[in-house]
Amino acid sequence: MSFTGKTDSYLNSTLENNGFFPDLSLGDLQRLYRIPAEYSKEKVEHHLRLAMLDTNDDLAERQAAWQAEGHNTLAEVSDERLGGKPVLVEHYQRAVFCRATANLFGEFATVTRREIGENQAKEGEGIAKMYRAQADRALRYLLGRKTTITAELI
Repeated sequence: MSFTGKTDSYLNSTLENNGFFPDLSLGDLQRLYRIPAEYSKEKVEHHLRLAMLDTNDDLAERQAAWQAEGHNTLAEVSDERLGGKPVLVEHYQRAVFCRATANLFGEFATVTRREIGENQAKEGEGIAKMYRAQADRALRYLLGRKTTITAELI
């Protein structure tokens, strides 16, 4: 039970993905990124779905290349594992969960309009930027870019 009187139970629901990228659990998002239990299932699901769509769009060309190489799922792309889990799947999950968390965090900080809410909103933007940066790092890894710097000749 949380201080709000609401249960701390995690959402027991999984969002189906496009078949290539893994399905993702709302409960995993809540547990791993401390999404407040006060959020409705619909709100968490909506933001997780949007983060999945954005990430899938960013990886569309890479997905096509992997499929052209004969891979049916992201988990098949590499044999590299950490803790028994495919490394690329972990990076994908991080990219999606960080995007969803950044969007959800911004909403949580502005729920109250008192002075404390305004301060949380200001601090919240910094935390949201941090989660967006983590999502970008995970995407760069999936795209084959191991650094955080890219230079292009114009």
